[in-house]
Amino acid sequence: MSSKYRTLVALSHAVPVPALFALDDILLASLWSNHRAMRDEAQEVFAGIRLTAGAFLDRDLDRLDAVATPRWVDDADVRLAALFTGAGLSPKDALAVRSSGGIEDGAAHSFAGIFDSVLQVEGLAALKAAVSQVWRSAFSRRAAIERLRCGLLDAPLEMTVIVQRMVAARWAGVAFSHDPIDGRPEMLIEAVQGLGDALVSGAAAPQSVRWSEAGLAGDAPLRDEQEMLVALAAVVRTVEGQLGTAVDVEWAFDGEQVWVLQGRPITSLNTAQDASDHAEWTDLYLAPDEDIGAFRPLPGFANYFRSKRRPLALLAHAHGVAPGTALLVRGNAGGFADASRMQALCARFGEDSVVLDFSDGLRQQVLPTGELAARLRQVLGAKASTFVIRDYVRGDWGLITQPTAEGGVLCECSTDGLLAINRGSALTHTFFIDDEARVSDAQPTVAAPFGAREREQLHRATHAAVERFGPVQLEWVASGGRLRLIDFSPIKSLHIAQGGEGHHEEEGRRTISPGFAHGAVLVVPADRQLEDISIAATVSISHMPSPESLGPAIARLAERARAGGGSMIVVTPRPYAALAALIPYVSGFVFEQASMLCHLAILLRESQVPAVASRELHARGLEGASLTIEARAASAAHAVHGSRETA
Repeated sequence: MSSKYRTLVALSHAVPVPALFALDDILLASLWSNHRAMRDEAQEVFAGIRLTAGAFLDRDLDRLDAVATPRWVDDADVRLAALFTGAGLSPKDALAVRSSGGIEDGAAHSFAGIFDSVLQVEGLAALKAAVSQVWRSAFSRRAAIERLRCGLLDAPLEMTVIVQRMVAARWAGVAFSHDPIDGRPEMLIEAVQGLGDALVSGAAAPQSVRWSEAGLAGDAPLRDEQEMLVALAAVVRTVEGQLGTAVDVEWAFDGEQVWVLQGRPITSLNTAQDASDHAEWTDLYLAPDEDIGAFRPLPGFANYFRSKRRPLALLAHAHGVAPGTALLVRGNAGGFADASRMQALCARFGEDSVVLDFSDGLRQQVLPTGELAARLRQVLGAKASTFVIRDYVRGDWGLITQPTAEGGVLCECSTDGLLAINRGSALTHTFFIDDEARVSDAQPTVAAPFGAREREQLHRATHAAVERFGPVQLEWVASGGRLRLIDFSPIKSLHIAQGGEGHHEEEGRRTISPGFAHGAVLVVPADRQLEDISIAATVSISHMPSPESLGPAIARLAERARAGGGSMIVVTPRPYAALAALIPYVSGFVFEQASMLCHLAILLRESQVPAVASRELHARGLEGASLTIEARAASAAHAVHGSRETA
């Protein structure tokens, strides 16, 4: 049983608590034929949100909405009737159906108001509908976003449903044993006449009184209910003694006695310094350090962007290229409740979409600029958060550039966009710019979208970046004939490109990483989860994740690769970034098609793991038990095939 239910049962021995019983997951599994399937489906979505750092949050929230509703077993009414009898209740009683989530009312996060409650429930049919609604609120949109905001996506999906006799309340409300803002040992009581749900939900303005050493002060007529307030104060002190900490108590008074509906620790103590309103921002890349000081301490991702991309933005300006736009923001719900401040923030972005990096659990979320305000209202809380918003420049082309040994530049481009190139899902083309910014004679069609001015900028900035930062590759977006320099990625060594590489690509074979390998085939077909993890902020050139950190599917692939003794060859359609986790456990990779400069390709070359892109070899790998690849710098490759092993 959950902590809220256990707390109420324990308190019932010391203070008045209405008769109740609970339906935990074990009981619900016996009452619903599809209980496990529903829970597993919702838990899978939560795991996906964590693995992708919320990059596909809207789609994942839609998946939660689509989880099936409970299917009650045939004898559910009989089983429920037995529970009523055991608790001294009747289905004819007016009932309250409340949540008691496994993560609710903890020491750090109360989840107050996140889960559903249903009041004035009468009859078995209404009870079953209310129980279903309350249980499903454990994975509602509101609950998912709160889990994400609190870093609790990994917490088990547990929801006990409490069924409790309704109190015919004359007064109801919340009583705090200490001031919830500054922690002073003064009892603060807020109440409304009638049911307390209007107060808890914010639908009704409460009356309040404060009980301190100076006496009782506050609003009439609540202040005049002396007998009720004395009884309530005694109940609150008893609950505080039982729980051993400052508490807030939901209560109801029926004209004769005060009933405790819930008791929990006050989670907001010692956070008064975070309660003031905030809504400020500055340019993350170009602002001077003294302007950034007001936002410190910065989250890790903001520090990363600032330290890495500020020098790049200055280099871009020096070469007449526009850098990406990014704002460092500090704010909370109170600060951005002012619509004019929210509008002013959104007006700073000129593209149709933005990228929101809100927390370690919510990264690289691309959303229309017009929806930014709504998303911030969802994720902002009372405590100020520091986060980053960037223009998302989709553009007409994504490009990655590296200098060549001959003084030229290798360019890889795709209309699928820069993100798709990096993460391995793009169809790419390469061309070379020589030391006079001319395109190789064999590749004029590929380079046609980039005029002489753009080629000159690509050439100068790419070589200047290597002089400034060491071995790096630059990441660009071209939009409307203009280049935007977005990012750079440090690499251990520059790719030594041969002028004839384009010829071999046209033949259908392309060396991604030179070397020789022979082994059994490990086929990894494309699927949505693999693509999602690859697109998310989980994998980068500077960080090779463990298989276990990328979820059970990648962990199972790694286990099979380990069982193969490190000699297996991965056969997969694209160089998905998430497959970097397999590099230590395999001897080679074969792709149907691949980018030369994507994250996985760079990691393969740095790890000296041979890899080749070839439709023919990929097809043979799908049919074969073993494969031999010989990938030379001139893009030669050879294969032998047999039967296959699939993932």
